Amino acid sequence: MTLVDSLLAEVCEALDRAEYQSYKLILLTIPEDFRREIEVEILNKSICFVNLSKELARRLVSLSIRERVRRLEAEVDKITSNSGSSVWLTKLDVLFEPALDNDPMRLLKGIAKTKAVVAIWPGEITETSVVYSKPGKPDYKTYPLKELNDIQVIDACNGVMK
Repeated sequence: MTLVDSLLAEVCEALDRAEYQSYKLILLTIPEDFRREIEVEILNKSICFVNLSKELARRLVSLSIRERVRRLEAEVDKITSNSGSSVWLTKLDVLFEPALDNDPMRLLKGIAKTKAVVAIWPGEITETSVVYSKPGKPDYKTYPLKELNDIQVIDACNGVMK
């Protein structure tokens, strides 16, 4: 079994478990050197796969910053609503843009109330936290794992699952 096969099997099991949780959200970190291979494999399996940064940029580019902030959640909801019962989201970096005045985890959890969401996390998962960026940077976010007990976390970089 390849790394891609075992990762997809792990995500499928997590999706099954998610049906019984308040949020059907799975955060997934993938080693950089396998990310492209995994993305291609996902597309080959006809899984709904959305490049969120690209889709949001297309929809928000002509709007003022104020309008982007106001419409962000609605646009993410529209993007994911056409995906059936589950969606894989990649390129989440746009959600961390400080000008959008947004809590990315809250937004992802909001989507995951009604549909299964596998979010390929653009940061890292430590023993205690889910992290994006570096301390001191304006886009830095950290979420303690103990506060995320209603979502599943798969760290394919280190073989850890919470």
